[in-house]
Amino acid sequence: ELRPMLTEPTPKPGAYHAVRSLAAAAADFVDRRFFLLGIVAAVGLAGLSAPALDEAVRARLALAVDWTAPVGIFLISGLTMPTHQLGAATQLWRAHLTIQSFNLLLMPGVTAAVCAPLCAAGALSASAADGMVITAALPTTVNMCIALTRIANGDEPLAVFNAVLGNLLGTVVSPVLIFALLGKMASIPGQKLLTALSLKVLYPLGIGQAARACHPVRAWAARRKGWLSRASETLLLLTVYATFVSTFAKGFGLPPDQLAITFAIVASLHFAALAGAWGLSGLFPSGIPTMAHRVAFLYTATQKTLALGLPLFGILFGGRDDLAILITPLLIQHPLQLIVGSLLTARLAHGVEEERRAIIDKGAKGERGDAASPANGGGRYYIATSHRPASYHTQEDG
Repeated sequence: ELRPMLTEPTPKPGAYHAVRSLAAAAADFVDRRFFLLGIVAAVGLAGLSAPALDEAVRARLALAVDWTAPVGIFLISGLTMPTHQLGAATQLWRAHLTIQSFNLLLMPGVTAAVCAPLCAAGALSASAADGMVITAALPTTVNMCIALTRIANGDEPLAVFNAVLGNLLGTVVSPVLIFALLGKMASIPGQKLLTALSLKVLYPLGIGQAARACHPVRAWAARRKGWLSRASETLLLLTVYATFVSTFAKGFGLPPDQLAITFAIVASLHFAALAGAWGLSGLFPSGIPTMAHRVAFLYTATQKTLALGLPLFGILFGGRDDLAILITPLLIQHPLQLIVGSLLTARLAHGVEEERRAIIDKGAKGERGDAASPANGGGRYYIATSHRPASYHTQEDG
């Protein structure tokens, strides 16, 4: 008698393909949201590791990230940024004037006007109010605004130019603003700051641009643009991790109720600055002809540097007992602008891509190029995007 052989059931082809499709969808989800997921992971890891790290280790971590992140980000910018785009960005003088005026004049003035009545009414301590005004008088960030602009498909050359320009102006303008608003004068060590700015920003950017003159290097950078952009994002995530490790370890110098009030005011001012900068960037007199330029405007005009801020607080108020309270607004501002800016990148990148497609569909490149001519305060029209395959430019880099 023949009996049927017992065999294991073979998996259905549909199940295998379903697993592969699910894995591919998960990988695509992580790839598209790598930076936002990285932010969550960096903050969570910082919260877990901060108690286990002593002060010496945290200091070495902060020093390493303080140099590694900007040098790496600007070197990558130099390698991937076509030289003609950086030259075209220098011609957007109206944009530079508007960005720097917004960041170094309008924001400090508005902050002082908001803090004065709150301080007089007793809702805000005098030390916290002074800290907010000093924070508002600082220039834009050195590397954060550039990395976020790149991730959001914004105009990276415009961000690079204004990050460097803002920090150069900050050595002179910030002390004058603080004296005018608070009556406290200090001199920033300009030589030391310029040396650090050169080593962290100008030299890496120049080395990257010089390397682009070699065709094999330029071709390699073009092929590996996605990988280089991901490396730039990772360096910014290291900054997030180091920032929150320090924040979780040291805490703030205010009681919980005052900390909540200070956070609410700092956050409100930051969101108001984002709204104002976005609206202003859409006005023709600002010299911002494209969505990509507006993205760069948004990030460079609204952020405040921690690298210059902490030494400035030490110079001005190093002997005061309330130094921890004075620094609190800056310690809130730094991670806040990083988190909020990161959350905006996907929506802004989508807007840049939508505009790019609309321009291509309408055949309006030449018309927009005339609108961005030097006579109108602009350079040769282009849309500078990051690593997305859809990025394009109006001319090849030579």
